[in-house]
Amino acid sequence: MFTNRKFLLKLYFALFLAVYLILFSQSLQEITISTWVVIITFTLLTALFDSNPIVLPSGENLALVTPLFFSVSVLYGEYMIFFVSAFMTIIVMIVYPQKWNIHILNGIQYAFASYGGLQVYKFFGGEIGNLDLELPLSFLSYSVVYFIINVTLITIYLHIEGTVTAPTILKVFLEKKNILIYFTVMALGLLMTIVLRSEGITGLLIFSIVIWGMGSSFQNYYKMFDHFRDLSTKDELTGLYNHRYFQETLKESLTKHQSVSLLLLDLDYFKVYNDLFGHPKGDKLLKELSKLLALDTPEDGIICRYGGEEFAIILPDLDSEEAIKVAECIRNRVSSHPFEGVEHMPNNRITVSIGVSNYPDMADNKENIIMLADQALYKIKYTSRNKVQLYSSVIDELKTSFRFEHKEEEVLQTIKTFLTIINSKDRYTYSHTERIMEYAESLAKELGLSTEQVKTVRYAALLHDIGKVEVPTEILNKRSKLTEEEWHTIQMHVFWGEEIVKPIEELSQCLPIIRHHHERFDGKGYPDQLSKTEIPLLARILTIVDSFDAMTTNRPYQKVKTIKEACEELRRCAGTQFDPTLVEPFIKIVQEIHKDHMHITFKNQLSQSV
Repeated sequence: MFTNRKFLLKLYFALFLAVYLILFSQSLQEITISTWVVIITFTLLTALFDSNPIVLPSGENLALVTPLFFSVSVLYGEYMIFFVSAFMTIIVMIVYPQKWNIHILNGIQYAFASYGGLQVYKFFGGEIGNLDLELPLSFLSYSVVYFIINVTLITIYLHIEGTVTAPTILKVFLEKKNILIYFTVMALGLLMTIVLRSEGITGLLIFSIVIWGMGSSFQNYYKMFDHFRDLSTKDELTGLYNHRYFQETLKESLTKHQSVSLLLLDLDYFKVYNDLFGHPKGDKLLKELSKLLALDTPEDGIICRYGGEEFAIILPDLDSEEAIKVAECIRNRVSSHPFEGVEHMPNNRITVSIGVSNYPDMADNKENIIMLADQALYKIKYTSRNKVQLYSSVIDELKTSFRFEHKEEEVLQTIKTFLTIINSKDRYTYSHTERIMEYAESLAKELGLSTEQVKTVRYAALLHDIGKVEVPTEILNKRSKLTEEEWHTIQMHVFWGEEIVKPIEELSQCLPIIRHHHERFDGKGYPDQLSKTEIPLLARILTIVDSFDAMTTNRPYQKVKTIKEACEELRRCAGTQFDPTLVEPFIKIVQEIHKDHMHITFKNQLSQSV
């Protein structure tokens, strides 16, 4: 296939050159000294502008070769087109000999486009040597045909070369901004022609030098503009786009594209890495990671530093399935990369956790798509690491697990709304719920409970704090000790939760678990002071996992315990607060889930003692 392309390119080049030489020979005529002056002047100007185009702030090149060839065409005719293009090509090849074949093709391309434009210029009444402004159609026809020939020849070449497909090339050329730039250049050609006809070669030289000088000066301003733009949109450490740019671009992407996926990435155990090796090494790690992210991100993907050790990748026109594939590629690449110091990290590697969400399948606006990706990320950070997690609604999971009546569906939607409200009031409650769902399900399986019981305890864990929707935010987040009245309000959440879920018949088995998950094994809990086996087994499971997660999570009113300290507390309270038969099976599960964390803690202690 590659050999065929090379052959076709050679054939294309040969045909190009043959047609060019035929047209050149047909247009030859006697050349005077004054004509040579014109040829040399235009040759030098076209060579200058071809090798030094004006770069616009948007990144496009404003090449003034096209307006020069317009002037050559309408004032001097076909023979001048070929002379100027030939000499221009020779000069550019001498200056930049590495790409001689490309320079020849460019020179021929300018000649063909100008030659075709000139033929329609004459067809619509234009005369060589006399630019009549009262015949605008001749100028417009030249401009359109020049553009068509130019685009066609470039498209054919790039398509044969296999660099990009023809539709992609045409899409770029036909963008509004590119068409506007082209016709702006042609308007400059019209002005250049008027100056040349009025003031001669001297006027053309002065005009061209002024234009080129202004362009060069403006390039310095453009560079300054780019510098300040980068300062406002780029992260200084990694060179990626910053949080502000992420917010603006995500909002824009949701309006432009039918589908947008979002990846939120968090570097696992980065604090531990910083503690072990220091912040300069941590910064080096972030820079290295930034480069790795670019290797698996699609060309139109936008990588941003979201903050700290978190990164965000916007993926336009990718659905959630495709986004997961990208995320998995990134995760695998990072986990297998030989970062400095990996031998001191869990499993001897640096890893990332990635949350994925999608618009419009999951979210309908910018805030929601970020929140859902964040929730997916938060879930795996507390249950496992080095994973990709697509956001999934537990309410939707409920709908697939049970058959609900129409009225129950409405209540379920209300519960979903309540859960969203609780999440906005107290971020802890949401993440706490997600974690204890996993803990409760794992413990139920460890105990050998039936599939139905495992499912019940999972959804009871989801709904156990639903009654907190009635608790004022200031009480939920209070840092100081609660008053007696406030403590009574907190205790009421088990009654309120039971009342909210009660209308849904399919979830009736969850009701006693919601009501009794704060009972104690010794009978000193609430609301009914049940003890021992009076408390439903699934409620006893929920009590232990609920308490463990509360101990190991930062709360306004208590200091967080380590996993080891929390396990010791569970053992200490076995037989009083907790069912003693559940404590050891649960500790076994915790040690399995958090083995990486416990391994890291040990390494930290070891490094500190050394």
